[in-house]
Amino acid sequence: MVHKNGKLWYNGSHKKQKWIVFYGREVMRRMPQRSKTYYRYLIPYVALLLAAVLALVLFSQFFFIVQLKESLLDTQRSRLGQTVQQLDSELQQIYTIDYQISSVNENFLSYYLSENSPMRDLRLVNEFKNLLAPSTFIAEIALVERDSESVYTSTAVYSKRLFFDSIYAFDDWPEVLAGYDTQLQRVVWPASSGNGGTRYIVFINRPSVFSRLRDAVQMYFVEEAHFLSRLAPEDALGQQGAIWDGQGRLIASTLPLDAPVTGDSLRLDGTRYLVLRQPSSVLDWSYTFLLPESIYLEPIHRAQVVVLVFMLVLLALGALLIHYAMKVSYRPLQELTLALGGSPHGDELESLRDVVDSLSKQNERMRSQLMCSPDGQALKDALLFSLLKGKFSSFERYNQEARALDMTFDKPCYQVLMLRYFGQEEEVPRPKLSAALEQTLGSDFPCRFRDLFEPSMIVCLVGLEQGAEAELTARCRRLLEVCAQEYGLSFTIGMSECYQDIGHISAACFEATQAVREYFTRGRHQLIAYRELNHTLDSQTDYLSELRDLPGQSPAQQLESIRRFIDTLVAQKVPSLLAKSYCNSAVQLLISSAACPVRADDLFAINYLRTVDDYLSFVQHMLQPEPERPDEAQEEQQSVSELLGRIYAYVAENYDDCNFSLQDAADKLGLSSSYLSQYFKQQTGDTLTSYVAALRIRKACSLLETTNMPLQIVSESIGYYNLNSFIRRFKQITGVTPGEWRRAHQ
Repeated sequence: MVHKNGKLWYNGSHKKQKWIVFYGREVMRRMPQRSKTYYRYLIPYVALLLAAVLALVLFSQFFFIVQLKESLLDTQRSRLGQTVQQLDSELQQIYTIDYQISSVNENFLSYYLSENSPMRDLRLVNEFKNLLAPSTFIAEIALVERDSESVYTSTAVYSKRLFFDSIYAFDDWPEVLAGYDTQLQRVVWPASSGNGGTRYIVFINRPSVFSRLRDAVQMYFVEEAHFLSRLAPEDALGQQGAIWDGQGRLIASTLPLDAPVTGDSLRLDGTRYLVLRQPSSVLDWSYTFLLPESIYLEPIHRAQVVVLVFMLVLLALGALLIHYAMKVSYRPLQELTLALGGSPHGDELESLRDVVDSLSKQNERMRSQLMCSPDGQALKDALLFSLLKGKFSSFERYNQEARALDMTFDKPCYQVLMLRYFGQEEEVPRPKLSAALEQTLGSDFPCRFRDLFEPSMIVCLVGLEQGAEAELTARCRRLLEVCAQEYGLSFTIGMSECYQDIGHISAACFEATQAVREYFTRGRHQLIAYRELNHTLDSQTDYLSELRDLPGQSPAQQLESIRRFIDTLVAQKVPSLLAKSYCNSAVQLLISSAACPVRADDLFAINYLRTVDDYLSFVQHMLQPEPERPDEAQEEQQSVSELLGRIYAYVAENYDDCNFSLQDAADKLGLSSSYLSQYFKQQTGDTLTSYVAALRIRKACSLLETTNMPLQIVSESIGYYNLNSFIRRFKQITGVTPGEWRRAHQ
C-alpha cells in the first residue's frame, strides 16, 4: 500500500485497485441539499402513498385474508361434515340390526327361545350371517347371555373363555359384561383379535326395557382401521383425526393424543394443525379433525405472497408517481425561483411570496401611475363610453370590468347630466371639474364623467338612491355656484329623468342632451331638467302641424310623414337653424313615441347631422334598420353554417366594443380561442381579427362621410379607445388617414 500524489494505491495479488482520496473532501458524493418547500411537497405525497398501502394491508389482513380463511374452513367443514354423516349412517346400522334382533325378527326370537341343540346354534349363526351380509361396516356380531357360557357369532358358537381369551382380547372384559341392571345401555370398548393383529372398536348394547332378549348382550365389532381411514383418508393430504366420547375417552386416533384437543390449532411433532370438530348425531361422540396448516392454508399463503408483491409493485409505482408529481409540481416552482434570483437551497414558497409581494407592489404602483396618465384616463373614458353605448347587460357585468379602474357603480338608480362648458379655454379643466363634483356631490352621489360630442360638452353619469332626485337637483344647483365662484367655470347642465334599468341609459343621454341644448334660450349657469321641456307641438305652426299625429302612426306612416315634412321645409326654404330645430323636434317625437328604441350610435350621430337629407336617412335608419351587408366570404358561401352564423351575429353586435377580444368571443360562443381562429379562417379565408378590423373601418367611413363627428368620438364609436391606433389601422386598410377620407367624400 503506497501513498502517492494525493492518491492511495493498493496492490493486490490478481489485480490492482485504485482508490482515490481527495484531501479535505468526502469520498461519497453528498446528496443535494433540499429546501423546506421540497419536503412540503414530498411529505404529503409519501404520506398519501403510505396511507394507501396501509389501508390495503389492513384490508387484506383483517378482511380479505380472514374471509379467505373462513371460506377455506367452511369448505373443509362441509367436506368433513359429509364424512361424519357417512360414519353416523354406518353407526346407525348397528342400532338397526340391534332393533331387528331384540324386537322385530321373529325367526331369531324363535330360534333363541328354542331348546339348546346343535341345530339351534347353527340356525342362530346363519341368522347372524344374514343380518351381517348387507353391511360392510360391521366385521362381527356376537350375542352373550348372562347365564350361558356360550357366545353366538356369525361364524360359530364359542365358549365365553375361548371367545374373550383367544378369539378377541378385551382389557378388563368382565367389567364390560357387568352391571346388567344399570341404566347404561350402550358401551364402546376397544378390543383386538386374538393374535393382536387387528384392532376393533366393540359396541356393546345391553338389553333395553323393551327388548325380548332381557338376559343377552349384543356385541358389534368394527375394525378400528375403518374409522382411521375415515379420519385420515388417502386423498386428504396430511389429514389426521380422533374420536372422543362424552366422557373424554379416546375411541380412535391417527395420532398419539392423551386428552381431548382444545383450541383451534395444535402443534404436534413439529407440525401445526388446524383443529375442526364435528359432533355425532348418533352417539355422544365428537369427531376431531386435524388439518396441516402448511397444506390447507396454502391458498392463504399464496394470497399473502400476491398481496406482498402487489404492495411492492404499488410502492414502486407510487415512487414513480411521486417522482413525476414532484417533477410536475415542485420543479417548475424551483426553476421559477431560480429564474427570479432565489436561493436554490432556500424556501421557494417564501421566495416566491416575496417576489409576488414585490410584483404586487410594483403592479399597484404602475397601476396608480397608469390611472394618473393619459392612457389610464383613456381607459376610463372608453369604459364609460361603452356603458353609454349600451354594451353592458347589467351593472354587475359593468362592475366586473370597472373594478380594476375604480369605476364601480353600486347605486340602484342613475341620472345623466350633460354639462355645456362656456369658458376661455378650449377644453374643460378636468382637475377643476373633478374637484367641484367631489365637493358638491360627494360620496352620496358617485359620478363618472368624460368629454362627449365636442370639447365643450361633458357627460356625467350620477348614481343615487331611490327617491333622492330632489336632493340631486339641489346638489347640481350648488355645483353651478361652486364652479362659478371657486373655480371660475361656467356651465349649463341638462338633467335626464331618473332610471333604474341599464337599458335606458342611451335614452337618458338623449334626454340630457336635448335639455342642455336649451341653453340657447335659458342662458348660462342654468340647470335644465328634461321633464321641464315643452314636448308638445304648436298646432298653429304650419310646418309642425303635419307631425301632430306622428306618435300614433305605424313606422311606415311615420317615415312618410317625416319625408313630407322635410320636403315642405325644403320647398318653403326654411332657414337652416329653424329647420334643424324642427328636425330635432321630429326625432324627439319619434323617441318619445316608443315606436323604435333609441340606440347609442343614433344618439351620438344625431348631433352631427348636417343636412335634411342626413336627417331623413337617419330617421329611415331608426325606423327600418338595414341589415349588415355580408362580406365577400358570405356572398361566396350560399349556406352559412349555424356556428359561422353565430360568429357573424356576435361580431356584428360587439365589434364596436373597446374591450372586444378573441378570447371573450370564444368564451361567449363556448369554444377555445385557437379553434375559433382556425374555424373562421377555414370557412372564410380571413382571420377573425382582420374581419373585425375591416368591419370597424367600414363603419368609420360611414360616420366620416355623413357627420362631422370628432375623430376621437368616431374612434371610440367603432371600438378604438386610442385615437392613434385608430388612425394607424384606418390608413393601413384604406391607404389614407381619416381626415383625408372625410375631405375626399364630403
